[in-house]
Amino acid sequence: MKIPSGLIIQDEKITKYLLVYQPKSDKSRYLALAGYNLDNWELLKNDIINAVESSEIAKVTPSDWGTQFEVQSEWSGPNGRLIKVITIWQQDEETELVRFITLYPEKSREN
Repeated sequence: MKIPSGLIIQDEKITKYLLVYQPKSDKSRYLALAGYNLDNWELLKNDIINAVESSEIAKVTPSDWGTQFEVQSEWSGPNGRLIKVITIWQQDEETELVRFITLYPEKSREN
């Protein structure tokens, strides 16, 4: 099953979270390995959306606010390096919008 259309990623999720070093649960180093940085943040945003739209949903979980989707994706970054990530999305009950929640490297997933 594919994720519903109309994906929304707030710019701040990229520019103030994913591409900025975080002392805990940092994603910026992993994304930098593929060539992403604050100078090309819009490319990362577009690459996430394109990859997710062409991937299958791995997991669906109901929440108090709607439905969460987990999607495993991979693509080549600006420098050609392949990255594999898991993204979490939420489709809000009231609005039906599908919002980006977070991303993390697939290799860090604990089963």
